Amino acid sequence: MIGAALRWAGALAFAVLSGVALSFGQTYAADAVAPFFNSAAPIVLVAGIASIAAKRWWGATLLGALAAPLLVAGYYVTSHMRGFAGNASWIALWGTAGVIVGATMGLAWWFLRAPVSPPLRAAGAAVFPGIVVGEAWHGITRISDTTPASYWWAQAAVGVAFLLVLAALRVPTWLSRLLALLFAAVIGVAVYTVYGVT
Repeated sequence: MIGAALRWAGALAFAVLSGVALSFGQTYAADAVAPFFNSAAPIVLVAGIASIAAKRWWGATLLGALAAPLLVAGYYVTSHMRGFAGNASWIALWGTAGVIVGATMGLAWWFLRAPVSPPLRAAGAAVFPGIVVGEAWHGITRISDTTPASYWWAQAAVGVAFLLVLAALRVPTWLSRLLALLFAAVIGVAVYTVYGVT
């Protein structure tokens, strides 16, 4: 019981500290990588990493749902303390999205670690790459005039690489690997669409 509590506390502290790091990174990072510190990719990644501290599906889901908004809180509180004003509507949007996407990411990564069916493994492998590629697509087509397109192409490549590696190592059959590709494509389109209306 104490061990589990310590793992959860460490995971949530990691999320908050990641938010602090993103705030400073947004200020001091080189232009070529600056979009990373103001994007969804690190939030989703941190939620997934934090969820590993839980051993059961509900715990991984809950940890992901807590970690992502805590990262957002760490980012905005740190930015406010450093003298940067925050937009309340954006804070609410990212916080809410963090709960939803963080929970999804936590469950997805649990699927990759648990004895579940191949289609669930495929779904687990698709979530992070789908989000990363969908966001990169948005960056390339909609905001490359204000952010470096090279960064977004690199993020897209990372997302594809993640999908290939996860599919190869954690998804057991060729059919389910194709299913992972399909799931990732659907998630990518959904993310791109959501970005287009926000």
